[in-house]
Amino acid sequence: MKKFYFVFGAMLFSVIGKAQLSIPTTGVPVQIDFTGFAGAGFQPGGGGGTLNSDEWSAIGFSEGDVDFGATAITGDFARGVTMGLVTTGGVYGVDIAGNQGLMVQPVADDFTPGSFILKIENNTGVEVSELAIAYTIYVLNDQARSNSFNFSVSYDNVTYTDITDLDYTSPEAFDFTPYITLKSTNITGLTFGDGTQMYLRWTGNDVGGAGNRDEFALDDISITAIEGEPLVIATFDPGALIVDESVGMAVGNISLTGDTDCELNISINAASTADALDAPFTEFGLIFSPGDPTDYLFNIPVTDDAIDEADETLILDLTYVAGTCAVGLPSTLTVLITDNDDTPPPAYTEYDIAEINGENVDGVANSLDEMVDLTGVVYGINTWDGGLQFTLIDNTGGINVFSFDNMFGYDVTEGDEINVLGKISQFNGLIEVEPDTVIFIDGGNTLKTPVNTATLSEATESDLVHITAALDYVDITQWLGDGSSFNVDLTDGVNTYVIRIDDNNELSTMPAPLLGGIYFIEITGIGSQFDTDMPYTSGYQLFPRYADDINLVPVESIQDAAVAGISVYPNPTMGAFKINGNMIIERVELINQLGQIIKLNGTTQFDIAAVPAGLYSIKITTNNGVFATQLIKQ
Repeated sequence: MKKFYFVFGAMLFSVIGKAQLSIPTTGVPVQIDFTGFAGAGFQPGGGGGTLNSDEWSAIGFSEGDVDFGATAITGDFARGVTMGLVTTGGVYGVDIAGNQGLMVQPVADDFTPGSFILKIENNTGVEVSELAIAYTIYVLNDQARSNSFNFSVSYDNVTYTDITDLDYTSPEAFDFTPYITLKSTNITGLTFGDGTQMYLRWTGNDVGGAGNRDEFALDDISITAIEGEPLVIATFDPGALIVDESVGMAVGNISLTGDTDCELNISINAASTADALDAPFTEFGLIFSPGDPTDYLFNIPVTDDAIDEADETLILDLTYVAGTCAVGLPSTLTVLITDNDDTPPPAYTEYDIAEINGENVDGVANSLDEMVDLTGVVYGINTWDGGLQFTLIDNTGGINVFSFDNMFGYDVTEGDEINVLGKISQFNGLIEVEPDTVIFIDGGNTLKTPVNTATLSEATESDLVHITAALDYVDITQWLGDGSSFNVDLTDGVNTYVIRIDDNNELSTMPAPLLGGIYFIEITGIGSQFDTDMPYTSGYQLFPRYADDINLVPVESIQDAAVAGISVYPNPTMGAFKINGNMIIERVELINQLGQIIKLNGTTQFDIAAVPAGLYSIKITTNNGVFATQLIKQ
């Protein structure tokens, strides 16, 4: 049984800088207060603001795990000192009103699930049958998600027993309140021999809600070894079994360390994923009497069904009822039931691409989860590292092909005809096929003529299109040219078009076409969509495939304004100018020497008092063509 028991003592042993966390004396607490920990990571022996990795292990981070004795002093494991309100996932040293603690900020790839594990050694000279454990949990409840921070123990760092008295779950509804919770209990029924080791584990995981996660800190750990009268200990032996469902039966064993009277109960843990159809096990009570064998074998039935399903677990709990005995570790038996049913191959239906591109009024694909057989020609480049992302077009329409981490041995080459077997999905409004199989048919196929369009819409999604309007940069500084992915807005003076340059595209490392001057841009590319919220009726983009998809209208096509009888005055100007001519002026743009366009309101009179002094080009679009001249702003 467990009882709440917390001992305060005068002897303090620091976790920082010791090669091994020793429990030297019974009845006196060893306390860990994280003094000196500065979030500098983990290394053998500790020191320099780190935790001693001979004692501490950290599991479940995007950058890997810290095993005992390892060094990890960067990234997730060394986020530094904070007072809270951080968002980057990882391990921190937290200052809680001058009291240092071990903090973790869980995120999607860090500590969900994850664990901190403390290794302790019994150096008391006697066998310890009981540990009094106490510690403080600090939680800043600033996010609308609840997470667990539970405790378990192990003799071998493999099989762990949950100490449910110490379970903790943070509130789901955020209130920006710092919660401080003292957890304590006595773990009895131990066989913690002198010179042996045990492992104490704090484990976190998502529980409920959504979005970002609260910060968790651990501090003021107290461990007290207690020597009790020797008790007969009851345990599962072993604590884990693996059984194929075809076998039909697993055999468990309950073992006592000696001859005694002992009444126990064997029940099903609610965390089991196997149900009564998978393992029709009945909970039962068990009584040992003096003179009985000290091992009790029992059957665990397993159903051999014809259902293809994931492997499942049946978890049994051993609990004390009465008698001169105690339940030790492991007190749980985990039975992994492996499935023996083969997944039937999916049935793919052959479609023209247009048949699976329909959407409802909210832009949601009508064909979601359809298993399809599509054949078409590859357009564009592969824009997904480690997987696939390109466009497949047949004579009826186009679709995006996406695989997160499988290339299926295929090297994306425009003009290839391929066969794709897969499932229809949708990401941010863009209909996709997630392939199970990619089959090369032949290469060098003729590409379609781009479809001329004045707008990007559902009709241009996954199609090769050419924007017919003459385009200018809205802001040429959007073109990064640094090898990253970026968006550039182009305008025809009325409409704005979002142009997506992928980091795998040669354009991502090139300067913006024609820096400065008067020019038009013509552009071709693959229509796409990136709309994060339903209805998926916006967020349309154009992906040029390579540098040749962006062309410049020759400067000669723009006429000299003065020759055409269009005058701009006064020139130079201090802050205003007028345009006079015998044509209908549709749009006027002021362009600086970097090629940046300054939109002007009006048609014949303009105020540029707020514009910096310098030499500017003026582009005048009329009903009879486009004309240019220069203007000096003083």
